[in-house]
Order: sequence, then structure tokens, then C-alpha cells
Amino acid sequence: MPATWISAISLLALRCTSTPLVTRVVAYPTGALAHQHLPAAYTAGANYTAVYNNAVVSGAIVSAPTIHRAQDVDSPFVTNVPATTIRRRAVDQDVGWGLAYLSEEKRDPPAMNYEYLADSGKGVDVYIIDSGVSKIDPIKDLITDEMDFTGPGTDGKKTGLDDKKNHGTTVAAFVGSAKYGAAKKPNLINCQVMGENGDPSTDAVIAAMKWIIDRNEDRKAKADYRGAIINISFEINQNAEFEALIGKAIGRKITVIASAGNKDEDAAGVFPCSYDDVICVGSMDKDYRRAKFENGGSRYGKALTLFAPGLALTGYDNKGIVHNDLEGSSFATPFVTGIAAIYYGREGSTMTPARVKKLLIDNAEMDELWNVKDSPNALANSGYKKAKDGKPYKGAPSSALNIDPLLSAIGALGSLAATPTTLATSTSPLSPTTTITPPPTESCHTQYKLVLDTFDIWGSNWDASKLGDNGAGLHGQLSGCAEVTKWKFETASDPWQFHASGQITIWQQTCIEHAMVSAGAPEGSQCSGTG
Repeated sequence: MPATWISAISLLALRCTSTPLVTRVVAYPTGALAHQHLPAAYTAGANYTAVYNNAVVSGAIVSAPTIHRAQDVDSPFVTNVPATTIRRRAVDQDVGWGLAYLSEEKRDPPAMNYEYLADSGKGVDVYIIDSGVSKIDPIKDLITDEMDFTGPGTDGKKTGLDDKKNHGTTVAAFVGSAKYGAAKKPNLINCQVMGENGDPSTDAVIAAMKWIIDRNEDRKAKADYRGAIINISFEINQNAEFEALIGKAIGRKITVIASAGNKDEDAAGVFPCSYDDVICVGSMDKDYRRAKFENGGSRYGKALTLFAPGLALTGYDNKGIVHNDLEGSSFATPFVTGIAAIYYGREGSTMTPARVKKLLIDNAEMDELWNVKDSPNALANSGYKKAKDGKPYKGAPSSALNIDPLLSAIGALGSLAATPTTLATSTSPLSPTTTITPPPTESCHTQYKLVLDTFDIWGSNWDASKLGDNGAGLHGQLSGCAEVTKWKFETASDPWQFHASGQITIWQQTCIEHAMVSAGAPEGSQCSGTG
């Protein structure tokens, strides 16, 4: 007899005839947002005693007394929910072909929609070295710092100057913005190196690079830091000091992404695009051809890493007005930068520029472009629809676990079997007297209360250097999974090393486990407890 395909909310809406607590383990797809509905279901008499999420399946242990009749519970909580409708993902509609192509896995998508992970790029510092970034409404809340390097001495100063050249704002909004950004929550940092009429001076760009490298060292100690990227949508003359600074930034895990330019020639000798380890981006059009402009076309050649949409794009200008005719590799480049921010946001401090480049190629659409000459035939893609097993992109760290039996509040133990795309109830509970034997060498214990979104983490034998002062490292890694508030960290009594607690918007077990290992938990740790 096949399992009944119902959601946790549907199960709670069923009429129960018995008065004792009825315990079930209910599975729903990885990434489901069912937890948003649980407080309402809770008022109907349900008690959620545990939540279990990993790369294979997510689920909740539900203890419920007699439930009200289905018609007494709000309709959103009583209908069967198809797996495809409860993913923890989002979509922006009518974004123009350029952004839409970045999340598609097929040629010529029928709809101009962009699908993405919620909070993508959160905690990632993206430095926009350009003409400035105006605080237009769609991106003003993402701008976390700014510095002007155009003045005398180019030592940098806080100015708040707008983007008078009408270039850097568009670049920034393609990196990250609610409607037209490849990422949705990166930190945009305005590094102004050119004025209204001038091109960037080498001195200004060098000063900006020095400031970025120094600032990044300070940012590494912050709890919300997930990594850094530099976007350079222009070219400058070759300069030994600038090249050395590029190398220094990359050596400190800052990814540098630059445009190939629009002169319809080989990009060899174009800087910073052709420097070693810089990700160099060319532009293509809607018909999968290397982009051609009125006065040129995208550069090409072996210096390039990949192409991204760069003709007839839809995006914002420096006044926040939407245009549908934006073009150039300058605007193809921030699409790639936004995708890189997604990767950093997921993997955090373990990410390196070399890995970013590999992920970009692994997730790209290959051999789909025309007239790219001897360039790599690779079209940028976020990997959103390419990933399997609940991962956000191809090559994302795997945290697939064996699904162990789960313990409910009344001690009934049941095994759980489901896939990321199906909904299933558990097998019948085993004996209520069944007990769980904790691991012989426990290094962590977690407790998560679903309705309140509160969590507790106890740890022992963690790497103090990764854990950080007052748990800053752990806080930062957890913040990469979801927003963390009411953070508290304290030394715990033996056998525990510390106790951390707070509130988190969603408890994603796969991400949480990866975050804890990144924050110093011993490799191979399997936490006991709920969550």
C-alpha cells in the first residue's frame, strides 16, 4: 500500500477521533516553506516537537490531539500541497531576457522570469569600482559603504556622491537588486574612481584596490562576513603596481571579475581582464551570438572566461528608471559577479577565486554560442535548475546524510523514507520505550523550536580559531544560512565548551551542519538533539 501523499499541514487538518496524542513523522521536500504555516496550525492544536532537514529530505515530528474539523482550519492549511509549490525559492517575472537566461537550462525560454534562492549573496561584500553608485530605491538598502577616490591625493573619502556618469549604478543593480539583480542580498560597496566626464585614473584605481584589501581584512573578523568580490567594468593601461594588487587580492580569497570590452577584437593585452586569475567576461545577445554594437562588439579570445548577456538588457539607470536598451560587456560582467555572490553566500570563507571560476564553468551552458572565435564557448548560468538533490547549484557542497530515526516528544520512534520531490508520512511508530543512544564522542547538540524559530547549540572540542571571539565565526556561518537575531554566546560547563542561542528565520539542516563544520566543529560531527 503506497504512503499517503499529504503535507504536514494537510495531516493536521484531518479529523482525529481519538483523544490521546497522535504522533507522526511527516516528510516534505527539501527547502519547503511549510514552517511559515506552522504557527497557524499550532493554534489548531498541533505541537511540533522536532524538525529534521538535510539534503535528502525535510520533516517535522507532529504531536496532535483531536484536531478541529477541516473546515474549521483556514483553507491554506487543509489542501494537499504539490511538491513543486513549497520550495524555499522565489521568482521574479518579466525581468528581460538577460537575467532570465541566467537561471534557465534550456535555449530560448518561453518566459522572461528569473528563479533564485532567497537571500542569495547575503553577507558577501561586492566592491563596485566604477563611476559611483547612486542610492536609488531598488538598491539603497544594499549599499553598506562607499568611498570616493577621485579627489586630490586619491586617499579616499566618504562622500555619498551620486553616479553622474550613469554607469556604476546600473552595474551595481545587475549584481544585486530585488528585480534585476543576479543576487538579491549582497553588500554593495561604492568605490568611485571616475567623475562625470573622465575615465578612471590609474592612481584612483590603485587607491581603491588598497582600501578594499585593507577593509576586507577588517571584515573577515565580522560575524556576517561571507567573502568578497571586486567588479571592474572597464579597462585601464597595464601597470605593475595594479597587477600586484590584483594578485594580492586574489591571494586573500577576493575574486576579481572584469569586462572584456567592446572593441570587437582579441582581448589579449586588455587589463585587468587578461591578468592571471581574473575572471574575464564577454557579452552575447538574445540569439546566442557574440554581441555586436553600433560601434563595435564584444571582445573575444583565450583571455575570456565566459560570456553573459550584454545587449538590449533591462535594468536601472542612475535615477532608478528602467531601460530596455542597456548594452556592453560592462553590464554582462555584473551578472557573473552576482552569480559568484550566490556561491560565496552559500560556501562562505571556504570559497576561493579558483573555485568560483570552476563553479562558473561547471554551471555554464556549454557550446551554445555562435561566432565566439577562439573564446571559451561558455554562457554564464546560476546553476539554479541544474542542481540535484536539493543543492542550489551544481558542485555545491554535499551534506547528504543517512536519515536516522527521529524521536518525538512522547518517545515514539519511526523511520522516515521520502525523496526531495515527494511527500510522505512515516512508518508506524515503534515501541514508545525505544531509546536513542547518543554518539560515543559527542561534539555538538542542537535544539530547535519551530514555532518560535529559536535555537540552541552546545559544542565541545571545536577549533577556537574558527569559532571566533564570542562565537563570531559560528554566528557568521549561521547567518549565511538564514537571518540570525537575538544572538547569545557563553562559555558552558563541562562537558560542553560553549552554548550559543538565538532566533533564525529558517532551520536548514544541511546548511546548518556545513556552517558548524566551517565554524570549527570536528569533521564528521553528527549533532544529537532536535533540528
